Parts: sequence; structure tokens; C-alpha cells
Amino acid sequence: MRSERRRLPHVRLAVRALVPLCLALLVAGCGAGSGSPPGATGGAGTGGSPSGGGTGGGNATGGATGGSPSASGGTGGSRPGTGGAPTGTGGQPATGGATGGSGTTGGQSGGTTGGTAGRDAGAGGAATGGSTGPTDGGTPTSATSAGCGRTPTLKDGTQSIQSGGQNRSYMIRLPKSYDNSHPYWLIFGYHWVGGTANDVDSGGTSGYTWSYYGLREQADNSTNAKAIFVAPQGIGNGWGNGSNSDVIFTDDMIKKIEGDLCVDTKHVYAMGFSYGGGMTKALGCQRPDVFRAIGVFSGADFLSGGCDANSTAPIPFWGSHSINDGTNAYSSGITILNRFAKNDGCTAQTPPQPTGNNHVCTNFQGCKAGYPVEWCAFNGGGHSPAPVDGSSNGSGGGDKTWTKGELWKFFTQFP
Repeated sequence: MRSERRRLPHVRLAVRALVPLCLALLVAGCGAGSGSPPGATGGAGTGGSPSGGGTGGGNATGGATGGSPSASGGTGGSRPGTGGAPTGTGGQPATGGATGGSGTTGGQSGGTTGGTAGRDAGAGGAATGGSTGPTDGGTPTSATSAGCGRTPTLKDGTQSIQSGGQNRSYMIRLPKSYDNSHPYWLIFGYHWVGGTANDVDSGGTSGYTWSYYGLREQADNSTNAKAIFVAPQGIGNGWGNGSNSDVIFTDDMIKKIEGDLCVDTKHVYAMGFSYGGGMTKALGCQRPDVFRAIGVFSGADFLSGGCDANSTAPIPFWGSHSINDGTNAYSSGITILNRFAKNDGCTAQTPPQPTGNNHVCTNFQGCKAGYPVEWCAFNGGGHSPAPVDGSSNGSGGGDKTWTKGELWKFFTQFP
């Protein structure tokens, strides 16, 4: 395992959303600003070997405000929460939409006709004579992407995309017998420092059993949760996220993929190990309206920036960390945990630690409905995403680890 640790200063990131204003016969778009630079390119200790043989190592509140009587509403967020319910006559909003979400992929229609609301519908306005959208802000009218029904151009393997004036790349893996009429989950897997997109996709020496941190095998064996998997490639094999570049890169990938492939936009997830865990944390803070849940393996709060005192929107969180991690200290993982537990309204607690070479998972209590938090502490695995109970090795292998089953169980609890 190659060791490397660079702690770089943390620069606070202010994320501001543009507030849409929709008047009769006038439509204003809504999108989230990318924010100011989160700081320098932090480094994760070692990437750690992810499999025992790998290389190294708002809810936007509301959607758009209701649509005007004669035009579609503004583009809203990705997964609106509440607000923006139309009165039903003329498509004017009762309470008005609040801030939009990322705005990177546009929204699906909020009503049958009328305003364009957030990705999971929420409250869309109705055009005159049209149908109104749902009024609860959480029941989607549509959860399918624009790529449904289209002949795809994206195929398994490495893809290139322009993002922030740079040529970036990622690997994509479609389910076998891909059907362009079936909406699939979309799951991102971020590599560790020194790792690559190919390492995540291939699963290292553990192969298919550890591809995408073991979740590809889990999805393929499932009935209702078939998924499209994406492994982005970091600049310099890391996730510095300078000037928010890696969050914007993720926005651009989602826009491209959802426009080309059939995606269930209610089920978009992110996960990552070490530096990739730091990147996943940043996405949880900045794009809680895009991702349904996140999973962080042995992350560190100082990596990839992306979070500040204003990052308070809830998002379901799962994390695992060794109590004797010599690369990213257990305490730094706890800092990430406490951040999301607080955002999710959970009762504060100190999760128990294992006493032997095993693991103990804790489901936090008191969390907001739909925003669970689970923390799995383990011993005997060191800095690893794939520990095995009873083993003192740095990684027990993707075919034997318990983490993939725990994370998959966490991701699949959401309707």
C-alpha cells in the first residue's frame, strides 16, 4: 500500500442558489451556482488497496415556482421537497417555489402540462386549462430521464467529456440487455488517491466481485435495482475539487448520461473510498437534491472541500471506517458522520466500536423521515474499504468483505 498524506487548508465554500421568479407570461430559469473555490487540492493519505489487489491504496425546497398560465414554469431543482403547489387555476403557486437545486439536468414536468418543476416533480404550475402537478412536493410525476426511449450512444468503456474547459474522462458500465424503456438506477464510484476509474470498474484482483466497490454484482443479482455504473477519473488521480471543478464535472456527467440513457432520477447515488470518500462527502453537501444517498468508505473531512456552515440540507448517509486507520484518522471520519447526522436531524450519539477484529454497524435514531444515517466501525482492517471480520490484513478482498452488502442494503431501502 502506498502512503501519502497531504493536509491542505480548508477554505469555506458558500453555495448560493438563484431564486426563481415566475410571473404571468414570464418564465425565469432556476439553477444552483457552483460556488466559490472550496480550497486547494487536498490529498488523502494513501489510497489503500481497495480489494486486496487493486492499485493503490433541495432537497431543493420546492421546484420552480408554478408555471405561468401561458408558458412552462422555470427549470427547478433535482429533487424538490415542499412548496410550489399550484392553486389549480391559471397555474399560479399557492406558496411559491423556494430555491432550486443543481439545475444541471433540468427538471421533469411538474404537472401534466404546465410548469417545469424539479427532477422529482414536486409542485409544478399548470398552464391555463392544464392539469396541476402534485401538491405535496415529494410525490414525483415522472422519475425518468430524457434518454428513455432513445437509441443510446454511450457504451461500456471509457468516455470523454468537456467540463470546465478541460477534457475529462469516465468509465461507464451498462446492465446486460440494456432496455431503453426501462429506467435504471445511476451509481457513481469515486477512486482513491493514486487509483483510477479503471480500478473501480475492474475491481482489481478481486475482479467482478469488487467492481464498483462490490455493488455492480449486487445490482446484477437484484430484481428491481438494476443499475448503470459510472467511475469518474480524477485529475492527477485525485479529487482536489479546486474551484469546485469535480462537482461541476459530476454535474456534466449526469447531464450527459441522463440525456442519453434511461435513468431513474429518483435513484442516483455516489460512493467512494479515501480521497473518493472525501469527494463523495463534497457531493453530499453540495448536491443533496441530486443524490438519493451517499456512501463513504474511510473518508476524511478535510478532503475535496465542498462543505461549510451553510451546507445543512439533509441527505441519507452511510459510512464505514477502521478505528485504527493510520491514514485517514477515525476521528476525521466521525467528523463527516456528525455533519450529516446533524443535517438529517438525528439524535447525537457516539457510535460503539468493536472490541475484536470485527465490525459493528449503528443506525442512528431520531433522524428525519427518509433520511437515515448508518455508521459501521471496524477493527483489524486498517485503511480499507473491504475489511473482513477476523482478519488483521489491510484488506480482506472484495469477494469476502461485508461492506458491499451493508451499503447495498442501505441504498436499496428507498422507494
